Amino acid sequence: MRSYFEHFTIGIIAILVVCLIFRHYVFDDKTPRSAHRKRPLHNDSNIALVLEAALQIKDRPVMITIVNDGYVNLVKSWICNTKHMGFHKQIIIIVTSPQGTDEIKKLSPDVTVVALNVDQSMNGHQEYSHVGYLKIMVLRTQIQLALLQNDIEVYSFECDSVFLANPLPKLRAHSGEHDIVFISNYQRPKAINGGFLYLFPTPATKATFAQLNRMMLKLFSKIRNDPSDKFIPTYENDQVYLSTLVTEKYAGLKSTILPFSIFSDGKWYDISEEERKLTYPFLIHNNWIKGNKAKEGRAKKWRHWFLKDDGSCDFNWVKEVTKKIIY
Repeated sequence: MRSYFEHFTIGIIAILVVCLIFRHYVFDDKTPRSAHRKRPLHNDSNIALVLEAALQIKDRPVMITIVNDGYVNLVKSWICNTKHMGFHKQIIIIVTSPQGTDEIKKLSPDVTVVALNVDQSMNGHQEYSHVGYLKIMVLRTQIQLALLQNDIEVYSFECDSVFLANPLPKLRAHSGEHDIVFISNYQRPKAINGGFLYLFPTPATKATFAQLNRMMLKLFSKIRNDPSDKFIPTYENDQVYLSTLVTEKYAGLKSTILPFSIFSDGKWYDISEEERKLTYPFLIHNNWIKGNKAKEGRAKKWRHWFLKDDGSCDFNWVKEVTKKIIY
């Protein structure tokens, strides 16, 4: 009899506790639902920093790029290149160390710079498909997902590029028609370029990036303790994972790849002069070349470099280069 009474008492207490919890969340919590939506996906302070900065930006899209201290000169040249295009207030440059932050802000006070607290293996020179590089890609995917979950339209870009014209109107024109807009890959026209993504915060985009994030976190669990210079097979990265999801139209995803003629990758520098004359690119991604020094050298060779030796912008040359492309 006593045992029965004890069990009965415990049961009553448990029911009361559940009722109190339910009452708190349903009736007592006066926080608007929209405020709940704007919380970061988890307690990562780095993600929260970027999300907080993005929520302060009124115009859309919010433009994001993530760089380490080995990229500072490329970033500064790109800042000079695009300063007259009118979108610097929409930019968040996410840096993995504070080095170079003041230099970037000096060139363009309108740009938002967010310095993260990350593992040192993510700084310095990084090579594609190596552990340090992939850790940065994991972080980028998490940031992209957090912004999408908060209904923020995102243009994820890279600073190892030259913008010959403002691409935003062309990209935004796909609203309502596509969930994601990619730029082309010259060697594999049906493959995507993971560095340049225009993301509309649709249900399909959110679901796709939630799945991509799960895939990247699984990869991270494998490589987290490996040295930063360890090579990882090229089928293990965000670009390959996202290509797979795009091909299978995950969650009903609608996407498009814009042609090489108007959004070119680094093969633009290698094709013949006759082929180049058939292109009218909004931008050229300076990829398909290894190392930041090599990227800088190629940009200077083609006069796609806009940073003077004294650290100031060469705006006269910016005007000369960008006026050649008229849309």
